[in-house]
Amino acid sequence: MPLKKQSTSVLLMAAMLLLPTIRVHAQDFHQDIEVKIAGSRLQAGFCSRPGSGCSIIGTEQLGLPPGTLPTDHQTSKAIYVTLFFTVLGTTATDSPGFQAFPGSLAGGERVKYQAIGSLHYWDPAINQWALAPSQVQIRLAGGLDLQPNQNCGLVFCLPTAVEGYSLYTANGVAGAASLIVGEAKSDGSLHSHLDWFLESTTQVPGGPVGAYWVEMSLFSDQRPEPSDSFFILFNNGLSDEQFQLALSSRVQANLAAPLDKPRVDALFNWAEAFYTDLFPHHADSADIFGYYARCYGNGICIGAKDGRIFATGGVFGPDIVDVGSLELFFGLSGL
Repeated sequence: MPLKKQSTSVLLMAAMLLLPTIRVHAQDFHQDIEVKIAGSRLQAGFCSRPGSGCSIIGTEQLGLPPGTLPTDHQTSKAIYVTLFFTVLGTTATDSPGFQAFPGSLAGGERVKYQAIGSLHYWDPAINQWALAPSQVQIRLAGGLDLQPNQNCGLVFCLPTAVEGYSLYTANGVAGAASLIVGEAKSDGSLHSHLDWFLESTTQVPGGPVGAYWVEMSLFSDQRPEPSDSFFILFNNGLSDEQFQLALSSRVQANLAAPLDKPRVDALFNWAEAFYTDLFPHHADSADIFGYYARCYGNGICIGAKDGRIFATGGVFGPDIVDVGSLELFFGLSGL
């Protein structure tokens, strides 16, 4: 039985027309999640199909080193990047999409998602990830659920496809944990987009400015073993630089590259010239506990290690804080 889903909501269709005027530069970036069979289960991966309209492009706009795909440095899981936009008081997006090419799936195979974990939030005020505020949720809508139908007048009635939704919150997943993304055509191809809504349980629409991430995996009615899970990272109103900080804190950088100390010294000199409230005087660099670092009379220390910039003391607090990738700051400083 072919499954049919209602077209994307009028709101999202109108927002897509407005998207070129509201998209920030760091989001001049396109990707769909490519779905295919790998052994006995499905595999989700970055799409790389030149000329298909699906290939991942624009990674250089994300502040990543050349050739680096968005991959979580803690878990090695893929990160798919997208942007929330607000139209008529509703904050939403229908990206990324899910796409399989002819021969990638079995004809009629029903691809499903499994919502996993909790909703996380990047607070630009403190440049850190944490669980999202309790009043904020992301609703994933448009997935299908098959429900029994006893009203067709026949001895055997085909089930009815009903749209459902999943809720990502700081406390975990509510609503339907799993729904159908779409059904492959007879040639094994699939192209489907679901709708993501950033919502608040208070009277304030949407959620705080920042970045959000959720986790999911894919499986099908023919392949019940779930794929490796992956993250989807949303920008809600952050500037290019702020969103790059949020992303770079999660992304695997080129950790094997040797530290270019003269270039790092030039970066520290630039920081001393432009951020005198944080770095009030010149300091010499030194190797300190594995970091190439400088410390200042106000108690702040800044250091480089493993392709990242770290800071501690003063406004950064007593702990060592990861503030982003070296490549990002080289880009910001023009170095």
